[in-house]
Formats: sequence, C-alpha cells, structure tokens
Amino acid sequence: MRLRRRPQQARSRARVQRLLEAADKVLATEGYAALTVRRIAEEAEVPVGTIYQFFADKSAVVDALARSYIGEFDAMIELLVADAESREWDDVVDTVLDAAIEMYRSRPGYLAIWIGRHLSPELQQADAANNAAIAAGLRRIVVAQHGLPDDEHLARACQVAVQTTDALLQLAFRLDPEGDAAILTEARRLQRLYLSDLINSRP
Repeated sequence: MRLRRRPQQARSRARVQRLLEAADKVLATEGYAALTVRRIAEEAEVPVGTIYQFFADKSAVVDALARSYIGEFDAMIELLVADAESREWDDVVDTVLDAAIEMYRSRPGYLAIWIGRHLSPELQQADAANNAAIAAGLRRIVVAQHGLPDDEHLARACQVAVQTTDALLQLAFRLDPEGDAAILTEARRLQRLYLSDLINSRP
C-alpha cells in the first residue's frame, strides 16, 4: 500500500479505511472515470486535505484498493488449493471459474479497477502479479486433482489458461455487469477442452 504517512493510531487507521471504503463505493456505483480525490472526500464526508495526509494522489488510493482486492483474490486461490489437495472435485474448471466469477460479481469496485487496469502502470503491475499467483495456484490444483508432473510445461500451460480465461472474463463483464452468460459458457468450454488435452497429452 503506497501510503504517504502510515497510520499508527487506531483513529488514523480507521480514517484510512473510511477513505478506501468511500473510494470503493464510488468505483462500484459510478465507475473508474468518476473517481477523483474530491469525489472520494465527498463520499467519505471529510476535507480533501484529509486524503492528502495519507495518499499522494488518486492513483495511490487506487493502488491501495487494488492491493486489498488482490489480497482477497489470492486468499481465495489458497483456499481452493487447500480444498483441491484434500478432496477430489467433480469439475476443476467449474470450481475455479465459479469462485472467480463470484469475486467479480460481489466486488463491483474490484471489477471497475480490473476493467480499467490499463489506465495505470501500477494497476498493470498488480494485475500481472495477481495473474501469476493465480497461475501458480492453478498449477497446484491440477497437480493435486490429476497427478500431472509439476514441471515447466505445466507451469506454461497454466499461464496460458489464466491469460485466456482472463481475456474472456474481461469481455463477459464488459458486456454485462453480471458477466455475459454466453461468453462465460464459452470460457468454460474452452478451458475444459484445454485441460482435457493437457491431461491426455501427458505421458
């Protein structure tokens, strides 16, 4: 989190959290383009100067929010990995995709940042790191569920799976805030075919 001044007291930490919640609400209801320092201050009902006590600019607020969301996403992936290592799933693609789709549906602020990630180098870097973490988690899931060798070939295949799914989810959620059903269906079909080919092509 790129804070200008890291809050030490509970009161200051609560103030930063209030600012982030206000930014999240603006993103969720009005979109990335509407997010300004002044608009965050209005939503949080604080002077503009309060924001500058902790954040250098709007991009610093967005960066802090994005990292918070990505932390949630990474925690979700870790839960999926733990579940995959402890029991067999009926459908790997459905389990992983459903969890990701639910994150986008339940976090409209994250969705707004995710769709607008190209607008900031910081967001692009955070998104790349998030996709790398998801690919690593997917690799562990595939190994646990299908017993494939955990090698460079599998790592590359999981990167491809994550990047292609990410592109299709982008399209689905640009078309519909809930995710266009037809595109999501095609994303599932594509990943099932890809996973099946990956499993069957391994010695």
